[in-house]
Amino acid sequence: MAGSFEYEYDVFVSYCEEDTRTSFAGHLFAAFDRKKIRAYRGEEAGPELLKEIETSNIAVVVFSKNYAASHLCLDELVKIMECKRLFNQRVIPIFYDVSPSEVRKQKGNLSEALLNGPEDKVNSWKVALTDAANLAGLHLKPYRPEPEFIEEIVEVIWKRLKGKSSTVQSRRQIDNPGVGVGVGVGEDSSIIISQNDASSVQNAIAEWSRLFFLALYRHFVVLIVATVSR
Repeated sequence: MAGSFEYEYDVFVSYCEEDTRTSFAGHLFAAFDRKKIRAYRGEEAGPELLKEIETSNIAVVVFSKNYAASHLCLDELVKIMECKRLFNQRVIPIFYDVSPSEVRKQKGNLSEALLNGPEDKVNSWKVALTDAANLAGLHLKPYRPEPEFIEEIVEVIWKRLKGKSSTVQSRRQIDNPGVGVGVGVGEDSSIIISQNDASSVQNAIAEWSRLFFLALYRHFVVLIVATVSR
């Protein structure tokens, strides 16, 4: 898909209907409508559904308790991560009633659901779950009001779309791979940092600390030499 590409949707949302269709996902779609963000609602199935993923600017994955129990959801996730690898499609994981660690390590309900999957797909499902959970995303914490959390999601996506055409642009102009949504600042932030970003931040802090203490050491050496010279 070199050159320009026309997006049919701003956002594709992968979610488990059993867990969220009439609650969280329904409210999220309503918030998208208010912000004039064109979101795909999953009216299709099979090859047509997977095509809609390719023609969406951003993919949002709503992980919930029974997400992995839906083979359709897992197939969507595999396709989404494939589009990220091939076209640098932006992917934002949302952790709703599950933690990033549960998804990354396939614990609890996620583990049980995968046990019943077809052997030829389980490995690709596991890889997709792990890779998606390692991306920067947003986590609904127990004390956080859901409407406020939804508004935060919409704001993050709106900022991604703002200033860029959401209909025609090159796939190669999309965010660099490995770059997360951002770093949450403060206790109430729902934004989590990806493992790749965390490593970069830690390296930057270590380098800053090294330079700081080196400068401090040199300063004291100069003071000592000056004192002795007197």
